[in-house]
Amino acid sequence: MESKSNSSFDALCKEGSFRNESTLSDEEVIEKYFYSTADRHIITVFFPILLTFGLLGNLAFLAVVAKIPSMRTLTNSYLANLAICDTVFIITMTYDILGSYIQHAPLYMTSHKSDLGCIMTNSIIYVTLFTSVCLLLIMTTERYLGICRPLQHHLVVSKERTVKLIIMCWVFGILYSGLVVPRWGKVVKVCVLWPNSDRFADMTSKLSLSCTTLHPIFPAFSDIVQAIPFVVTLIFNTTMFSRIIKKLHKSIFGSTMKSRNQVARLLIATNVVFFLCLTPYFFIRVNAAVLYLSDYRVGIKIADTRRRTLLWFVRGLIVANATTNPLIYSVTNPRYRQAFLQLFSRSYASTGQRRSSSRSTQQTSNM
Repeated sequence: MESKSNSSFDALCKEGSFRNESTLSDEEVIEKYFYSTADRHIITVFFPILLTFGLLGNLAFLAVVAKIPSMRTLTNSYLANLAICDTVFIITMTYDILGSYIQHAPLYMTSHKSDLGCIMTNSIIYVTLFTSVCLLLIMTTERYLGICRPLQHHLVVSKERTVKLIIMCWVFGILYSGLVVPRWGKVVKVCVLWPNSDRFADMTSKLSLSCTTLHPIFPAFSDIVQAIPFVVTLIFNTTMFSRIIKKLHKSIFGSTMKSRNQVARLLIATNVVFFLCLTPYFFIRVNAAVLYLSDYRVGIKIADTRRRTLLWFVRGLIVANATTNPLIYSVTNPRYRQAFLQLFSRSYASTGQRRSSSRSTQQTSNM
Protein backbone atom coordinates (compact mmCIF):
# COMPACT_ATOMS: atom_id res chain seq x y z
CA MET A 1 0.00 0.00 0.00
CA GLU A 2 1.25 3.43 -0.89
CA SER A 3 2.50 5.56 2.01
CA LYS A 4 0.66 8.78 2.76
CA SER A 5 1.54 11.76 4.92
CA ASN A 6 -0.22 12.69 8.11
CA SER A 7 -1.62 15.84 6.52
CA SER A 8 -3.21 13.95 3.64
CA PHE A 9 -4.82 11.52 6.07
CA ASP A 10 -6.09 14.41 8.20
CA ALA A 11 -7.63 15.88 5.05
CA LEU A 12 -9.39 12.60 4.33
CA CYS A 13 -10.59 12.13 7.90
CA LYS A 14 -11.38 15.77 8.75
CA GLU A 15 -13.34 15.30 12.00
CA GLY A 16 -11.47 12.14 12.97
CA SER A 17 -7.99 11.45 14.31
CA PHE A 18 -4.94 9.92 12.65
CA ARG A 19 -3.27 6.68 13.73
CA ASN A 20 0.00 5.53 12.21
CA GLU A 21 0.08 1.74 12.60
CA SER A 22 2.70 1.16 9.89
CA THR A 23 5.38 0.50 12.52
CA LEU A 24 3.41 -2.37 14.11
CA SER A 25 3.62 -5.99 13.04
CA ASP A 26 0.77 -7.60 11.12
CA GLU A 27 -0.18 -9.67 14.17
CA GLU A 28 -0.32 -6.62 16.46
CA VAL A 29 -2.57 -4.76 14.04
CA ILE A 30 -4.87 -7.77 13.63
CA GLU A 31 -5.26 -8.10 17.41
CA LYS A 32 -6.03 -4.39 17.68
CA TYR A 33 -8.51 -3.90 14.82
CA PHE A 34 -9.90 -7.30 13.82
CA TYR A 35 -12.41 -9.75 15.29
CA SER A 36 -10.84 -12.77 16.94
CA THR A 37 -12.00 -16.33 16.24
CA ALA A 38 -13.80 -16.43 19.61
CA ASP A 39 -15.49 -13.11 18.82
CA ARG A 40 -16.76 -14.43 15.49
CA HIS A 41 -18.15 -17.63 17.01
CA ILE A 42 -19.98 -15.76 19.78
CA ILE A 43 -21.42 -13.19 17.37
CA THR A 44 -22.41 -15.46 14.46
CA VAL A 45 -23.66 -18.48 16.44
CA PHE A 46 -24.55 -17.51 20.01
CA PHE A 47 -26.40 -14.25 19.34
CA PRO A 48 -28.64 -15.49 16.47
CA ILE A 49 -29.72 -18.45 18.63
CA LEU A 50 -30.52 -16.12 21.52
CA LEU A 51 -32.41 -13.76 19.21
CA THR A 52 -34.56 -16.58 17.83
CA PHE A 53 -35.47 -18.17 21.16
CA GLY A 54 -35.83 -14.81 22.89
CA LEU A 55 -38.31 -13.44 20.39
CA LEU A 56 -40.33 -16.67 20.21
CA GLY A 57 -40.54 -17.05 23.99
CA ASN A 58 -41.34 -13.46 24.93
CA LEU A 59 -43.81 -12.88 22.10
CA ALA A 60 -45.53 -16.17 22.99
CA PHE A 61 -45.87 -15.03 26.61
CA LEU A 62 -47.32 -11.68 25.53
CA ALA A 63 -49.78 -13.53 23.29
CA VAL A 64 -50.79 -15.76 26.22
CA VAL A 65 -51.50 -12.76 28.44
CA ALA A 66 -53.38 -10.96 25.64
CA LYS A 67 -55.57 -13.87 24.46
CA ILE A 68 -56.29 -15.90 27.60
CA PRO A 69 -58.49 -13.98 30.08
CA SER A 70 -57.40 -16.03 33.12
CA MET A 71 -53.80 -14.89 32.56
CA ARG A 72 -54.64 -11.18 32.83
CA THR A 73 -53.59 -10.90 36.45
CA LEU A 74 -51.77 -8.06 38.23
CA THR A 75 -48.61 -10.17 38.52
CA ASN A 76 -48.72 -10.92 34.81
CA SER A 77 -49.03 -7.19 34.11
CA TYR A 78 -45.55 -6.78 35.56
CA LEU A 79 -44.28 -9.88 33.75
CA ALA A 80 -45.75 -8.66 30.45
CA ASN A 81 -43.87 -5.36 30.80
CA LEU A 82 -40.75 -7.34 31.66
CA ALA A 83 -41.30 -9.35 28.45
CA ILE A 84 -41.63 -6.09 26.49
CA CYS A 85 -38.35 -4.87 27.99
CA ASP A 86 -36.68 -8.17 27.14
CA THR A 87 -38.00 -8.18 23.56
CA VAL A 88 -36.90 -4.61 22.83
CA PHE A 89 -33.54 -5.24 24.51
CA ILE A 90 -32.88 -8.42 22.51
CA ILE A 91 -33.77 -6.79 19.19
CA THR A 92 -31.70 -3.65 19.84
CA MET A 93 -28.64 -5.42 21.22
CA THR A 94 -28.46 -8.14 18.57
CA TYR A 95 -29.23 -5.69 15.75
CA ASP A 96 -26.38 -3.47 16.94
CA ILE A 97 -23.92 -6.36 17.28
CA LEU A 98 -24.88 -8.34 14.17
CA GLY A 99 -25.32 -5.18 12.09
CA SER A 100 -21.82 -4.01 12.94
CA TYR A 101 -20.35 -7.43 12.21
CA ILE A 102 -22.16 -7.89 8.88
CA GLN A 103 -21.20 -4.43 7.63
CA HIS A 104 -17.59 -4.30 8.78
CA ALA A 105 -16.17 -7.79 9.43
CA PRO A 106 -13.32 -8.68 9.64
CA LEU A 107 -12.71 -5.20 11.08
CA TYR A 108 -13.97 -4.54 14.61
CA MET A 109 -16.09 -1.43 13.99
CA THR A 110 -19.49 0.00 14.86
CA SER A 111 -22.36 0.28 12.40
CA HIS A 112 -23.25 3.75 13.67
CA LYS A 113 -22.40 6.64 11.38
CA SER A 114 -23.34 9.45 13.76
CA ASP A 115 -23.39 10.40 17.44
CA LEU A 116 -27.21 10.23 17.35
CA GLY A 117 -27.04 6.55 16.38
CA CYS A 118 -24.85 5.81 19.41
CA ILE A 119 -27.14 7.78 21.73
CA MET A 120 -30.38 6.22 20.46
CA THR A 121 -29.12 2.63 20.52
CA ASN A 122 -27.65 2.87 24.01
CA SER A 123 -30.66 4.80 25.30
CA ILE A 124 -32.98 1.95 24.29
CA ILE A 125 -30.64 -0.66 25.80
CA TYR A 126 -30.28 1.11 29.14
CA VAL A 127 -33.93 2.19 29.42
CA THR A 128 -35.06 -1.42 29.06
CA LEU A 129 -32.31 -2.66 31.40
CA PHE A 130 -33.09 -0.23 34.22
CA THR A 131 -36.84 -0.65 33.76
CA SER A 132 -36.37 -4.43 34.12
CA VAL A 133 -34.42 -3.94 37.36
CA CYS A 134 -37.19 -1.69 38.71
CA LEU A 135 -39.91 -4.17 37.71
CA LEU A 136 -38.10 -7.00 39.52
CA LEU A 137 -37.82 -4.86 42.64
CA ILE A 138 -41.53 -3.92 42.52
CA MET A 139 -42.63 -7.53 41.89
CA THR A 140 -40.55 -8.72 44.82
CA THR A 141 -42.09 -6.06 47.06
CA GLU A 142 -45.60 -7.00 45.92
CA ARG A 143 -44.96 -10.69 46.53
CA TYR A 144 -43.50 -9.96 49.97
CA LEU A 145 -46.56 -7.91 50.94
CA GLY A 146 -48.94 -10.52 49.52
CA ILE A 147 -47.37 -13.36 51.52
CA CYS A 148 -45.95 -11.69 54.64
CA ARG A 149 -48.40 -8.76 54.97
CA PRO A 150 -51.56 -10.09 53.28
CA LEU A 151 -54.08 -7.82 55.05
CA GLN A 152 -52.12 -4.65 54.29
CA HIS A 153 -51.57 -5.75 50.73
CA HIS A 154 -55.27 -6.55 50.23
CA LEU A 155 -56.18 -3.00 51.28
CA VAL A 156 -53.82 -1.26 48.84
CA VAL A 157 -53.59 -3.61 45.84
CA SER A 158 -55.57 -2.52 42.77
CA LYS A 159 -55.34 -2.34 39.00
CA GLU A 160 -54.83 1.44 39.13
CA ARG A 161 -51.98 1.06 41.61
CA THR A 162 -50.33 -1.58 39.42
CA VAL A 163 -50.53 0.69 36.36
CA LYS A 164 -48.98 3.57 38.32
CA LEU A 165 -46.11 1.37 39.54
CA ILE A 166 -45.44 0.10 36.02
CA ILE A 167 -45.40 3.67 34.66
CA MET A 168 -43.07 4.65 37.52
CA CYS A 169 -40.63 1.90 36.47
CA TRP A 170 -40.59 3.10 32.86
CA VAL A 171 -40.07 6.70 33.96
CA PHE A 172 -37.23 5.58 36.23
CA GLY A 173 -35.64 3.65 33.35
CA ILE A 174 -35.84 6.67 31.04
CA LEU A 175 -34.49 9.18 33.56
CA TYR A 176 -31.75 6.97 35.01
CA SER A 177 -30.47 5.99 31.58
CA GLY A 178 -29.73 9.68 31.04
CA LEU A 179 -26.92 9.36 33.59
CA VAL A 180 -25.30 6.49 31.67
CA VAL A 181 -25.84 7.19 27.95
CA PRO A 182 -23.25 10.06 27.75
CA ARG A 183 -20.69 7.29 28.31
CA TRP A 184 -21.49 6.09 24.77
CA GLY A 185 -22.57 9.33 23.09
CA LYS A 186 -19.88 9.85 20.48
CA VAL A 187 -18.57 7.85 17.50
CA VAL A 188 -14.79 7.50 17.37
CA LYS A 189 -13.70 8.25 13.79
CA VAL A 190 -10.07 7.63 12.84
CA CYS A 191 -7.87 7.36 9.79
CA VAL A 192 -5.47 4.41 9.99
CA LEU A 193 -2.17 4.11 8.16
CA TRP A 194 -1.92 0.32 7.80
CA PRO A 195 1.38 -1.60 7.63
CA ASN A 196 2.88 -1.82 4.15
CA SER A 197 1.67 -5.39 3.61
CA ASP A 198 -0.47 -7.20 1.06
CA ARG A 199 -2.70 -8.33 3.93
CA PHE A 200 -3.92 -4.74 4.43
CA ALA A 201 -3.85 -3.61 0.79
CA ASP A 202 -7.65 -3.54 0.49
CA MET A 203 -8.38 -2.14 3.96
CA THR A 204 -10.21 1.17 4.10
CA SER A 205 -8.29 4.02 5.73
CA LYS A 206 -11.24 5.85 7.29
CA LEU A 207 -12.86 3.93 10.15
CA SER A 208 -15.63 4.48 12.68
CA LEU A 209 -14.39 2.33 15.51
CA SER A 210 -16.96 2.47 18.29
CA CYS A 211 -19.23 4.59 20.47
CA THR A 212 -17.21 6.36 23.14
CA THR A 213 -17.59 8.97 25.87
CA LEU A 214 -18.57 12.61 25.50
CA HIS A 215 -16.12 13.56 28.29
CA PRO A 216 -13.24 11.70 30.02
CA ILE A 217 -15.06 11.76 33.37
CA PHE A 218 -18.11 9.86 32.08
CA PRO A 219 -16.65 6.30 31.81
CA ALA A 220 -15.91 5.87 35.53
CA PHE A 221 -19.03 7.83 36.54
CA SER A 222 -21.25 5.80 34.23
CA ASP A 223 -19.79 2.44 35.28
CA ILE A 224 -20.47 3.19 38.96
CA VAL A 225 -23.90 4.77 38.43
CA GLN A 226 -25.27 1.87 36.36
CA ALA A 227 -24.17 -0.63 39.03
CA ILE A 228 -26.07 1.11 41.85
CA PRO A 229 -29.64 -0.05 40.96
CA PHE A 230 -28.31 -3.54 40.30
CA VAL A 231 -26.58 -3.81 43.70
CA VAL A 232 -29.51 -2.21 45.59
CA THR A 233 -32.03 -4.54 43.95
CA LEU A 234 -29.81 -7.58 44.54
CA ILE A 235 -29.52 -6.85 48.27
CA PHE A 236 -33.20 -5.88 48.67
CA ASN A 237 -34.60 -8.85 46.71
CA THR A 238 -32.33 -11.33 48.49
CA THR A 239 -33.55 -10.04 51.85
CA MET A 240 -37.22 -10.07 50.85
CA PHE A 241 -37.11 -13.55 49.33
CA SER A 242 -35.41 -14.96 52.42
CA ARG A 243 -38.34 -13.64 54.44
CA ILE A 244 -40.86 -14.96 51.92
CA ILE A 245 -39.32 -18.45 52.07
CA LYS A 246 -39.44 -18.44 55.88
CA LYS A 247 -43.07 -17.36 55.82
CA LEU A 248 -44.04 -20.05 53.31
CA HIS A 249 -42.41 -22.74 55.44
CA LYS A 250 -44.48 -21.67 58.44
CA SER A 251 -47.78 -21.36 56.56
CA ILE A 252 -50.48 -23.98 56.32
CA PHE A 253 -50.33 -25.60 52.91
CA GLY A 254 -53.62 -25.09 51.08
CA SER A 255 -54.80 -24.29 47.56
CA THR A 256 -54.32 -20.53 48.02
CA MET A 257 -50.92 -20.94 49.62
CA LYS A 258 -49.94 -23.41 46.90
CA SER A 259 -50.69 -20.78 44.25
CA ARG A 260 -48.72 -18.16 46.16
CA ASN A 261 -45.86 -20.61 46.56
CA GLN A 262 -45.75 -21.23 42.82
CA VAL A 263 -45.68 -17.51 42.03
CA ALA A 264 -43.00 -16.92 44.66
CA ARG A 265 -40.91 -19.76 43.19
CA LEU A 266 -41.34 -18.24 39.72
CA LEU A 267 -40.16 -14.82 40.88
CA ILE A 268 -37.24 -16.26 42.83
CA ALA A 269 -36.06 -18.21 39.78
CA THR A 270 -36.45 -15.11 37.58
CA ASN A 271 -34.39 -13.03 40.01
CA VAL A 272 -31.68 -15.68 40.43
CA VAL A 273 -31.18 -16.05 36.67
CA PHE A 274 -31.25 -12.27 36.21
CA PHE A 275 -28.53 -11.60 38.77
CA LEU A 276 -26.39 -14.56 37.70
CA CYS A 277 -26.42 -13.36 34.09
CA LEU A 278 -25.84 -9.67 34.84
CA THR A 279 -23.29 -9.92 37.68
CA PRO A 280 -20.28 -10.53 35.34
CA TYR A 281 -21.18 -7.46 33.27
CA PHE A 282 -21.48 -5.14 36.26
CA PHE A 283 -18.32 -6.60 37.80
CA ILE A 284 -16.39 -5.72 34.64
CA ARG A 285 -17.87 -2.21 34.60
CA VAL A 286 -17.02 -1.54 38.25
CA ASN A 287 -13.55 -3.02 37.79
CA ALA A 288 -13.01 -0.66 34.83
CA ALA A 289 -14.07 2.31 36.99
CA VAL A 290 -11.71 1.27 39.81
CA LEU A 291 -8.82 0.89 37.37
CA TYR A 292 -9.50 4.32 35.87
CA LEU A 293 -9.90 6.15 39.18
CA SER A 294 -6.80 4.52 40.69
CA ASP A 295 -4.70 5.17 37.58
CA TYR A 296 -4.46 1.37 37.08
CA ARG A 297 -2.91 0.76 40.49
CA VAL A 298 -5.99 -1.06 41.91
CA GLY A 299 -8.24 -3.55 40.13
CA ILE A 300 -7.93 -6.56 37.86
CA LYS A 301 -6.00 -5.79 34.68
CA ILE A 302 -7.09 -7.69 31.57
CA ALA A 303 -5.35 -7.64 28.21
CA ASP A 304 -7.21 -5.73 25.49
CA THR A 305 -7.96 -8.74 23.30
CA ARG A 306 -9.12 -10.86 26.24
CA ARG A 307 -11.22 -8.03 27.61
CA ARG A 308 -12.97 -7.61 24.27
CA THR A 309 -13.81 -11.31 24.02
CA LEU A 310 -14.92 -11.30 27.66
CA LEU A 311 -17.22 -8.35 26.93
CA TRP A 312 -18.79 -10.25 24.02
CA PHE A 313 -19.41 -13.17 26.35
CA VAL A 314 -20.99 -11.10 29.15
CA ARG A 315 -23.14 -9.27 26.60
CA GLY A 316 -24.29 -12.70 25.48
CA LEU A 317 -25.21 -13.52 29.09
CA ILE A 318 -27.32 -10.35 29.32
CA VAL A 319 -29.19 -11.29 26.15
CA ALA A 320 -29.50 -14.88 27.42
CA ASN A 321 -31.22 -13.58 30.54
CA ALA A 322 -33.78 -11.82 28.37
CA THR A 323 -34.54 -15.11 26.57
CA THR A 324 -34.96 -17.33 29.63
CA ASN A 325 -37.94 -15.78 31.44
CA PRO A 326 -40.70 -17.56 29.45
CA LEU A 327 -38.86 -20.85 30.01
CA ILE A 328 -38.67 -20.13 33.75
CA TYR A 329 -42.41 -19.43 33.87
CA SER A 330 -43.18 -22.76 32.17
CA VAL A 331 -40.80 -24.79 34.35
CA THR A 332 -41.73 -23.31 37.73
CA ASN A 333 -45.50 -22.87 37.35
CA PRO A 334 -47.94 -25.42 35.83
CA ARG A 335 -50.49 -22.67 35.26
CA TYR A 336 -48.19 -21.03 32.73
CA ARG A 337 -47.50 -24.36 31.04
CA GLN A 338 -51.22 -24.93 30.64
CA ALA A 339 -51.69 -21.41 29.28
CA PHE A 340 -48.98 -21.89 26.67
CA LEU A 341 -50.49 -25.24 25.64
CA GLN A 342 -53.96 -23.69 25.52
CA LEU A 343 -52.74 -20.87 23.27
CA PHE A 344 -50.97 -23.22 20.85
CA SER A 345 -53.87 -25.68 20.78
CA ARG A 346 -56.23 -22.81 19.94
CA SER A 347 -53.91 -21.64 17.19
CA TYR A 348 -53.66 -25.17 15.81
CA ALA A 349 -57.43 -25.66 15.99
CA SER A 350 -58.17 -22.34 14.29
CA THR A 351 -55.65 -23.17 11.55
CA GLY A 352 -57.32 -26.53 11.04
CA GLN A 353 -60.76 -24.91 10.89
CA ARG A 354 -59.56 -22.41 8.29
CA ARG A 355 -58.10 -25.21 6.19
CA SER A 356 -61.31 -27.28 6.52
CA SER A 357 -63.44 -24.27 5.63
CA SER A 358 -61.22 -23.56 2.65
CA ARG A 359 -61.56 -27.15 1.41
CA SER A 360 -65.35 -27.06 1.85
CA THR A 361 -65.60 -23.82 -0.09
CA GLN A 362 -63.41 -25.22 -2.85
CA GLN A 363 -65.49 -28.42 -3.06
CA THR A 364 -68.73 -26.42 -3.20
CA SER A 365 -67.41 -24.23 -5.99
CA ASN A 366 -66.37 -27.32 -7.97
CA MET A 367 -69.87 -28.90 -7.76
